[in-house]
Amino acid sequence: MNIITEKRVETVIEYVGSMKRALVLAGGGTRGAYQNGAIHALRDLNEANFDIVTGTSIGALNGALFVQQDFDVLDDLWHNLTQTDIIKGAISTDLNLDTIINERNLIGSFFSNYIKERGADISPFIEKTKKLYNPTKFLESPIDFGCIVVEHKTLNPIYVSKEMMKENGTDWLIASASAFPVFPVYKFQGHEYVDGGYFDNLPIDYALQLGADEIVAVDLSDEPRHPNYVDHITIKYIYPKEAPNRFLSFDQKALRHMETIGYNDTMKAFGKYSGLKYTFKDWKTPSYLKHFINQILLLETKIKLSNNFNESIRKEDYIQEEIRRQVNKRSVTDEEIFFGVLDRLMSVCGFDSESVYTYEDVRNHLCVIFKESIEEDYPFLPASLNPKNMVDYIKSLDVKGIIEKMIHTSFYESHMLSENLLLTVYPFEYAMAALVIEMMQELGRTT
Repeated sequence: MNIITEKRVETVIEYVGSMKRALVLAGGGTRGAYQNGAIHALRDLNEANFDIVTGTSIGALNGALFVQQDFDVLDDLWHNLTQTDIIKGAISTDLNLDTIINERNLIGSFFSNYIKERGADISPFIEKTKKLYNPTKFLESPIDFGCIVVEHKTLNPIYVSKEMMKENGTDWLIASASAFPVFPVYKFQGHEYVDGGYFDNLPIDYALQLGADEIVAVDLSDEPRHPNYVDHITIKYIYPKEAPNRFLSFDQKALRHMETIGYNDTMKAFGKYSGLKYTFKDWKTPSYLKHFINQILLLETKIKLSNNFNESIRKEDYIQEEIRRQVNKRSVTDEEIFFGVLDRLMSVCGFDSESVYTYEDVRNHLCVIFKESIEEDYPFLPASLNPKNMVDYIKSLDVKGIIEKMIHTSFYESHMLSENLLLTVYPFEYAMAALVIEMMQELGRTT
């Protein structure tokens, strides 16, 4: 190795060694259990070496425990959390904090007049936070920290630094999680504060300001707060692919579910598992993938040409657009198209989103579910059905039922339904039926 090459290698090593990694944790109330699962996965993957942690609301509290490296305390928090740990007295858990936060102007008008800054009695949460936050561990940790708090009257953000946490650290954490108007405005040192989510519920930008080169962001919404970062090369953006529980749900089963999918989603983000909503291990691309994608492309053209009544799906790439929306990306790979269709199919058939599957198990189970639809005596149409009532009959079918009809007609050409009608009412179901057929044909070759 010559001198110039050696210097380049040394420069690269020095640069890599100086890169800063940040963990960014979103707010979302008791959905924070999802982040505990993500942290478990990061530790199992040996990817939990962060230089910076930023967070908002419950993400700030989870983040503080991460800075302290108090992982047992974090587990205890989420495995034993009850409403009495947070709120004294009764409160509705059906409130949608996301809607409240998105309507920021409500703080200064209706809610301020109605609630008059009282909100729920969160004295248990205040005491809980005091016990969880360990100033000595936190401040001695080499991990930098930042959280977001919002001034109540101006809605101006405050970027709370680790230096600022030296005094009133507990107060800053409580203020960041003061989900007004459900929680009261939090007051200390003569100022009034509300939840940092009113400015930025997932402070990726703050992590960048603190010098982060690589970021792992853990959102708590199935609609990403910052979709512009979802497909960014230096950011692993992890978020639930299904609607999360309510932000004040204390049901332990729901919390464990969030933790499990947080773990699975993180393992997928780092390539240990595969899939979108559902999770697969030991993944091998099916041999028919290219043929299936070609079938989807042909189907896209059919959908466009056949729809004279439904302009909303009269486009070049209806199915791909649906999947792009599903994964929150500008473009999708062939494998993402496959998983996007498979996700819908597994949801229709009631698969459990917590489990970790093998492709073979899912394929075999789906083939069993739809086996009757390829039998010649399958009850294709009611014998007494009047052709004039065909549209009403088709619309009365559930999704699984219409997929069965589509599969059946592909095996028995004499049993036909109006393709134009089906493509108008059930365009995506055609893709799901095509996938089942591919699986059936593959299984026929392998058994």
